[in-house]
Amino acid sequence: MSLLRALAVLFLLTLPALGQTEDPGTPPGTWFPVDELNPGLGEAPSQIDRETPQGTVESFLDAIDRGDTRAAAHLLNLSGMSSEDQSLSGPVLASQLHSVLQRRAIISWRTLMERPDSLDARTSSSAAMAGQPRRSLLIGVLALGNREVAIRLNRVKPPDGDPVWLFADRTVEQVPALYEEYGPTALEQALPDWLRKESYFGPRVFELIGLPFVIILAWIAGRSTYRLFKLLSRRSDGHWSQIALHAVRWPMTIVVTTSVILFLALNVFTVSGNIASILTPITLIGYVVAFLMFAMSILDTALDRMVTMDSDRLADPENSTVRNYATVITGARRVLIVFGVVAGLGIVLASANMFRSLGFSLLASAGALTLIIGFAARHVLGNILASLQIAINRSARIGDQLVYNGQFVTVERIHFTYVQLKTMKDNRLVVPVSHFVGDAFENWSMTDGGMTGFALITFAQSADLPEIRKRFEKIVEDEPLVVSKDTAAMYVMGQDALGMTVRFSFRIDEPNQTWVTERAIMERLMIMAQELEEETGRITLPQAAMDADGA
Repeated sequence: MSLLRALAVLFLLTLPALGQTEDPGTPPGTWFPVDELNPGLGEAPSQIDRETPQGTVESFLDAIDRGDTRAAAHLLNLSGMSSEDQSLSGPVLASQLHSVLQRRAIISWRTLMERPDSLDARTSSSAAMAGQPRRSLLIGVLALGNREVAIRLNRVKPPDGDPVWLFADRTVEQVPALYEEYGPTALEQALPDWLRKESYFGPRVFELIGLPFVIILAWIAGRSTYRLFKLLSRRSDGHWSQIALHAVRWPMTIVVTTSVILFLALNVFTVSGNIASILTPITLIGYVVAFLMFAMSILDTALDRMVTMDSDRLADPENSTVRNYATVITGARRVLIVFGVVAGLGIVLASANMFRSLGFSLLASAGALTLIIGFAARHVLGNILASLQIAINRSARIGDQLVYNGQFVTVERIHFTYVQLKTMKDNRLVVPVSHFVGDAFENWSMTDGGMTGFALITFAQSADLPEIRKRFEKIVEDEPLVVSKDTAAMYVMGQDALGMTVRFSFRIDEPNQTWVTERAIMERLMIMAQELEEETGRITLPQAAMDADGA
C-alpha cells in the first residue's frame, strides 16, 4: 500500500509539469505546418511582429506606409513560389494586397486578438469557437467574377521555428486577380502623388475633390432623366402610355442617379473601402426605393381607375363591392411596402461587404438589436399588423359609416398606423388602427336590408297617445327613406314624475341615411306634439312649473 501511495503522489506532482510542457507535435488545431517560411526573403526585420494577428496586420500596414514593401512581404505566406520568385514578386504582391485592402476591405480590429493563439475570451460559452485557439481568421470577403474570395490570416509553423501569423497562401495566390479587379484605375495612376495621399479627414485627397464632382454629375444625369420622361409623357397620345411614363419617371431618375454615383465612385475614382462600403448599400437602397415607387404608382393608378376614394360616394349601400375593392387594394399596397422594406433590408445586408467584413459578431449583435427595436416599436408594428388584419377581415372598410365613441363617423382612409375618420362636422378624427381590432364599435354599413331607427321623446302624463300614434304613422308614410312602413311602431317605455317616455321605431332602407332620418323624424314629432297641444288644449309635452318666488 505504501508503494501505491508513493506512486500516486509522484503522479500528482508531475501533472503540472506535463501540462506546461509544449509538445512540438501538437495537433494542427493550433497552426498549419509548412516546410519552409519564405526562404527567398531572407531574415525578417526586427520591427516585424508576426506573433499575433493584430501585430501582423499592424506591421504590414506600417511597412507599406514606410515604403518598405520587402519588409511587408515577410507577412505573406509565399510558400507556393520558388525562392527566386519570392524575392522578386513578394514586394509587388505586398503592395498590391495593400491597395486592395485599402479600397475594398474594412478591417475589424476587434476580431484581431493581441495574443498568439487568437483565443477570444469575450465570446459567449455557446459560441462554436468559445475557449478554442484559432489558426485561421477571416478579415474580409471580396467578389471576384462569379465567386467570392476570402482574405485570411493563417498561423503557420516551420519545423525549426516558432508559429507566426501570415496572410494565407490561398489569399496571396488571388492577389493579382483582386488587384486587377479593384486596383487603381488609369485615371488614379495618372494623378500626382500628393493627390493620392491620405487627407487629414481620412479619405485620400483626390476622393475629397472627386466626390463633389461625382454628386454633380449624378444630379445632372438624374435631372436629365426626369426631364426626358416628363417630355415623353407630354408627347404621348395613349392613356396607358402616359400612365406608364408617369409611373417610371421618378424610379428611373433614382436608378440613373444612384447608378452614376456607384459607377464613377467604384470604377473611375476607385474610392477607399470605407466610402465604398457606404455607397454600395445606399445604391441598393436606391434601387429598392425606385422599385417601391414604381409599384406604388401602378397600384395607385389602378386604385384610381377602379374605385373612387370619395368617402361620401363610397358610403352609398350600392357601392359595397367598391368599398371592398378599395380596402383590399389599399391593404395590398401596405403589404407591398412592408415586403419591399423587408426584402430591401435583406438585400442590403446580404450584399454589403461592410457587414460581412465585420464578422459573425455583428450577427449576434443584430439579433439583440432586433429585440430592442422590436420592443421599442411594438406599438407601431402592432398597428401595422392591425391595418393588414382590417384589410383581410373587412371589419371597417373605406366608406363605412361607424359609431365610434358616441360619434357618427365615416371611414375616410386606412393608413399603416392609424385610421382617418370623417365626423359630422367635417373634422378628421385620427384613431390608432389597433383600436379597431381590440375595441368594440358599431358599423352601420355591415347590414343587409337597412336598419331600424328610433326616436325617444318624453310626453306629459295627459298626452293623447292614440292621436300621437295616428300622427306618427302619417309622418312615417310621408318619409321616403322609411321602408316597411307597416312595421313602424310606438311603445311606452316607462314613466316618471316628468311624464311618459315613448319610443318610436321605424325601418330605414339606407344605413348611411339612418342618422339623418332619425333627426328628421324627431323634428317632425316635436312639431306634431306642439301642434296637437295647440289644437286640443291638452298638455302634450312636459312643462316646468315655477313656484311663487319664481324659482
